Amino acid sequence: MRRFSVSLLLAILLATATGILWRFRFEHAGPPLSEPFKPGLPGWTWLDGKGRENNPDSEGTLVLSKQDGDPAINVERVLGTLDGVRFLHLQAETKWTNVKQIGEIRWATARGLIYGKQPDGSNTWPKDHWLINAYGNSDWHREESVLDLLPNIGETRFALQHLGEHGTLEVRNVEINVVRQRSWYLSAAATLTGLWILWAAWAIAPSLPRSIRLRPIRTLLGGSAVIAAAWFLVFPQPRFCARPLVGGFELGRPIATLPPAPLPPPPPTAVVPPVAIAPPPVVQVPDPVPRSPASPITEQREEHTIEQEIRFIHDTTNFTHLFAYFAFGLGLFFLATPRAWPMAAIVTVLSEVVPNWQLQQAWDLGDLGDLAADFSGLVLAALAVTFLKRLCVSRSSDPETSASPSPP
Repeated sequence: MRRFSVSLLLAILLATATGILWRFRFEHAGPPLSEPFKPGLPGWTWLDGKGRENNPDSEGTLVLSKQDGDPAINVERVLGTLDGVRFLHLQAETKWTNVKQIGEIRWATARGLIYGKQPDGSNTWPKDHWLINAYGNSDWHREESVLDLLPNIGETRFALQHLGEHGTLEVRNVEINVVRQRSWYLSAAATLTGLWILWAAWAIAPSLPRSIRLRPIRTLLGGSAVIAAAWFLVFPQPRFCARPLVGGFELGRPIATLPPAPLPPPPPTAVVPPVAIAPPPVVQVPDPVPRSPASPITEQREEHTIEQEIRFIHDTTNFTHLFAYFAFGLGLFFLATPRAWPMAAIVTVLSEVVPNWQLQQAWDLGDLGDLAADFSGLVLAALAVTFLKRLCVSRSSDPETSASPSPP
């Protein structure tokens, strides 16, 4: 009981440190790419559907209202190619009323999202690309996320759409900012990950003295398996849509757009005296160059080709869930003791809860099927490990195989 209390206390401390690190992960790296809604929606293009530009009861609020049978609504803002930009921070105050999706199509609802336009006119849809994914009813609240742009996203655009059957989506105070990871984030994250591995190794070990004396490498590998599974299964890669924890992200001081520099005064007009032999040369003043906005600090985008293919298989079949948790279970149960079961169960449940929370999706039969496949993979792994361990024990206890040959 004492060991459990200490383990729980350490987990709470590590979780608190993780939350603090997550909150301070990003910082501003460029000027804002949006501005408040104004009459006429300057900077925005109304592409499809009908709706009111502004809420008469709340100035600066965009309203997307749709009834059964109305065409889809789409209004967007072009953000540009954003060369050298990897992360975008999106934030808005939103409210929706009686929003219903079309059938079982999760994306056929009222939403706000990032997508890319290619030179040939085709669209690029990153995984986990929306800020708003509205269902049912919700009072005024703040939505916030950081999106990881694809390397080949093209011309980036932010769209507010209503593709559902009916309902009303209201949006105000949209903020789109270029952000980057803080310089110390990777080293801090590596240190914290190491501490989590040590905690998991200690938690799954049968007893602390024995684990230190006889099985240090085995328990460390078991802890590494738990932490790696928690990251790659709970936060599926590369579906990076970072939602803030309590209080939102701390991005530091915003980078303001610099106003154009004032124009220099015109040069004085030269007066040519009538007796002069030749007029004096006229000094050519170059055209004034306006001050450009502060350029964002470049950050290389990551390639996710292999991960995208894995995610495609994941989206089309439950076999990926079964196989992933079978592999996770094999590694964990070979390296650990029955103490590993609670951790494996927690990782399994969080792997379905957290992505749905990130994507703002309601649970359905597909999620329950994924959860069943996850636990099936763990159970099959436990059975396989038990069978192999008993087989090894029976062979080692067999007199014919254990007896050593007598000298001639």
